[in-house]
Amino acid sequence: MISAVIVTYNEANNEAKTLKNCLSSITGYVDEIVVVDLGSNDDSVKIAKQYQAKIFTHKKVDFVEKVRDFAVSKAQGDWILVLDPDEIITPTLWKKFKEIASEGKFEAVNIPRKNIFFGRFIKHTNWWPDNHVRFFKNGSVKWNDKIHVYPKVYGRVLDLPAIEDLAIIHRGYDSIQQFIDRQNRYSSVEADNLYNEGGRFSWTSFFWWPAREFLVRFIKHQGFLDGFYGFSLTYLMMVYKIMVLVKLWERGKERREE
Repeated sequence: MISAVIVTYNEANNEAKTLKNCLSSITGYVDEIVVVDLGSNDDSVKIAKQYQAKIFTHKKVDFVEKVRDFAVSKAQGDWILVLDPDEIITPTLWKKFKEIASEGKFEAVNIPRKNIFFGRFIKHTNWWPDNHVRFFKNGSVKWNDKIHVYPKVYGRVLDLPAIEDLAIIHRGYDSIQQFIDRQNRYSSVEADNLYNEGGRFSWTSFFWWPAREFLVRFIKHQGFLDGFYGFSLTYLMMVYKIMVLVKLWERGKERREE
């Protein structure tokens, strides 16, 4: 038995209909769909019910890793597929999942993700293959409460090759505004985590972190081959790092003034 687990929050407002596409891509392949909703005030829950999903609610959190374990705990399947609402599974990848589950040689699968930003597949700029552990035996994977941190896996992990047909398709950002809004939220979370772990603002980091983004994304991972998309995404991620550091400085300033 395979269960699909999805966390939602106001997904019906997306004009690209990503939630419907996600649910359509798994219908007929999985034995159970579990949707954990974080208090949507749109038609997200209504859409999920149209696909016979089991609906659970949870208070809103600022990033999905905080609720992953809760969501997975509601699934009954021997194997779990974790998806975001803006992701879909291809028939070829489904066939591979069936083979892996039937063979039983591994406890988890590290899957490449095909990121489509602003309508284009980003083949470089450190966004491919963008591996994530998303298919695993129930009970073999645990998440922590850190943003964008890989989960803990108990057992053997199969790394799928970087082949497009074996990748999760991720339609991440439809516009620059959407990208900026999300990165603004993520940068606040990252700054809080850093400060709570003892991190503090420094001028060295202020200049080095954005520079490293450029060196890694545009040079090492050949972002220039993605053309203007690669340059723009590299620049935006440099700005993201600056936002994290400025917010880290702000956290320190607020504590000093208390």
